[in-house]
Amino acid sequence: MRRTGRTLAARFPRGADASRLYLQCPPGDTPEQWPDERIWGERGARFGADVPTGRIVDKRIVPLRSVVFSPMSHGRLHLLGDAAHIVPPTSAKGIHLALYDTEVFARAIIAKVQKGDPSPLDNYSDTCLSHLWNHQAYAIGITDLMHNAGDASYEGASARRSPERNCGA
Repeated sequence: MRRTGRTLAARFPRGADASRLYLQCPPGDTPEQWPDERIWGERGARFGADVPTGRIVDKRIVPLRSVVFSPMSHGRLHLLGDAAHIVPPTSAKGIHLALYDTEVFARAIIAKVQKGDPSPLDNYSDTCLSHLWNHQAYAIGITDLMHNAGDASYEGASARRSPERNCGA
């Protein structure tokens, strides 16, 4: 990852012959505005060097947003995973949180059906939310760190325009 006045650029290798690339772009941009040539040119400009090119197999704009619905339960409706909360992909916590919700919910259903104890199901939302908030804080922190290089006084042009920190390409 490298930060320049042109905003974030990152490369995460996915084996010997593939990588996941991230380029911060202005909110409202579309994949059509980012042809392969522009992506390779921006990567080179942002990294300050020639970069290897290749076939791009998937291109999308990813809004980096955080959403938490509280409570996660209402009557017999219980939200799990992305239906209850979304964390930015930069934190790599989404599947962890979804699996945690699922385990808490499954144990609560088992307690109610097998033991007649409704309290774990009644407490499902509070149990999950208490676990979630620490991970949500981490996700926001790591996203901000990646987009301002640890210097809160510096933000790229996209970040200054968008409080939601929309980015991706």
